[in-house]
Amino acid sequence: REVKDHLNYEHRVFNSEEFLKTRAIGDQPFYKKVLETYMFHSFLKARLNRKMDAFARLELNTQSEEDRLNLMFHAPRRMTMEKMASKRFNPQYMISRRMVISMPNLQDITLPERPTRNSSLRRLETGVGKGRMSVKMPPKSVSTFKIPEIHFPLMFQCVHSYYTDFFNHLSKAINTLPPDNSALLARYFYLRGLISLMQGKLLNALSDFQNLDKTDLRIFPTDLVRKIVETMPPSERSQADRKPELKKLISRMMEKQREVMKIDDHVKNFELPKTHMQLDDFVKRIQESGIVKDIDTIHRLFDALTVGHQKQIDPETFRDFYNYWKETEAEAQEVNLPPTVIERLDKNECVYKLSCSVKTNYGVGKIALTQKRLFLLTEGGCPGYVQIAAFRDIEDVKSTTVAFLLLRIPTLRIKTLSKKEVFEANLKTECDLWYLIVKEMWAGKKMADDHKDPQYIQQALTNVLLMDAVVGALQSSKTIYAASKLSYFDRMKNEVPMMVPKTTSETLKHKINPSAGETFPQAIDVLLYTPGHLDPSERPGNAHPKLWCALNEGKVVVFDASTWSIQQHCFKMGRSKL
Repeated sequence: REVKDHLNYEHRVFNSEEFLKTRAIGDQPFYKKVLETYMFHSFLKARLNRKMDAFARLELNTQSEEDRLNLMFHAPRRMTMEKMASKRFNPQYMISRRMVISMPNLQDITLPERPTRNSSLRRLETGVGKGRMSVKMPPKSVSTFKIPEIHFPLMFQCVHSYYTDFFNHLSKAINTLPPDNSALLARYFYLRGLISLMQGKLLNALSDFQNLDKTDLRIFPTDLVRKIVETMPPSERSQADRKPELKKLISRMMEKQREVMKIDDHVKNFELPKTHMQLDDFVKRIQESGIVKDIDTIHRLFDALTVGHQKQIDPETFRDFYNYWKETEAEAQEVNLPPTVIERLDKNECVYKLSCSVKTNYGVGKIALTQKRLFLLTEGGCPGYVQIAAFRDIEDVKSTTVAFLLLRIPTLRIKTLSKKEVFEANLKTECDLWYLIVKEMWAGKKMADDHKDPQYIQQALTNVLLMDAVVGALQSSKTIYAASKLSYFDRMKNEVPMMVPKTTSETLKHKINPSAGETFPQAIDVLLYTPGHLDPSERPGNAHPKLWCALNEGKVVVFDASTWSIQQHCFKMGRSKL
């Protein structure tokens, strides 16, 4: 199931190297062989084509609320507090950073003993006193069709006569069967269609297969019917076109064939670039890597990585940036907070960045950044939690210096609305970067609150992590200036303040983006709301309210209107528009 985390749908890329790093070292040779198989390649193609097969339905039915939110907001992968807490009690996680538990030796597994199977399915001893539990199995109806016997030499005339006899037997069975028994009728039509095909009667075969539309479409032989249509002689094709139902069937099959031919079935394995990249090639490479999808953000990243250089990026710079991003992502999975800290945070919070150990006026420790707040992870005999600021509570942020002997030490100051005391941290060489990070998160949170749109805070998170990777990859005197190119929300707040009209602010409750996860915004053709039960405890089955958004290019996105998370992401309606 983790394969989907390493796919890029726009450019049909699978990052096999990163996927293999998530497997235990001892299992990697096995998985390498699996990745080379035709079956896995078919599985990849089905995922990239967003095929609604059994696996996709299983994913849809078992995805958690966190998975649905991840569909909406493309944010870097980090472990939530809920997962971090469960990790402490789960032996599966008691191994090194990017590894999962190794596959067990199947011979060493002892299956639990099961109760001895009774000779009757109707009764099963419960083992509690003399009580018995009756298991009633609904009787399955079984129909028997006797095919004609073969008692002749396999000569052409005899075989032809046998097919005629077989056809007549099936026709008699079809005519005597009540029309409400559609499942059995479908099987008879299917068999008779095959017999007509063996007789060379293509029109009769098509007519029987066409009847499956009315009886049981699940057994419709699509590939076989397509081959019949493609190999049909012109004289029989013209006869078929004169019959409305057959003409409709042929038209449908040919349209499906054209759609199939248009589907791009190639799957590309991700590779680091080997040549210099202009902007367009850089956009494609970053999207393929799975780091960012949004084109505007990638343009700003390109500007950051080319500060002081020609507007092209060399392979070494791309490799350094990519490796720093992936290593930071992997190290974040290792963050292991003590239970006393985890219980102070929300279950869906993630630690996205930790500073080095620094001296602050709250004590010595590491500054931690989540999507909601800054806190100090204090050091000592028993690591503890000290709240620095929630982003919505920040009043001012300053980067300054304090005198220490003959030195001037860079210091970050954060003033909040709820505390009189100003937080101060001697961040030294990290100060300028943390100053940019805190200001961007503060601006992103303000935008998210003003517009009732949580997407802004996720975008701000992406921006600050890109800043961090740029500083880590470039290692030059202009790194902070380069990173500032990614301070999108902070610059927007200062340059073009976006005032939300009072009536809009009072009316708007929650803003959603049906184009989330796409490379660029898509126009919405139609919105359809279907009512249901808002309270989860009152929902019978799948009766929660939904908002259906029909985008251009025939895509449809479905939101769960009780939580405003994406329930189903971009299934295709062909070229149709709703």
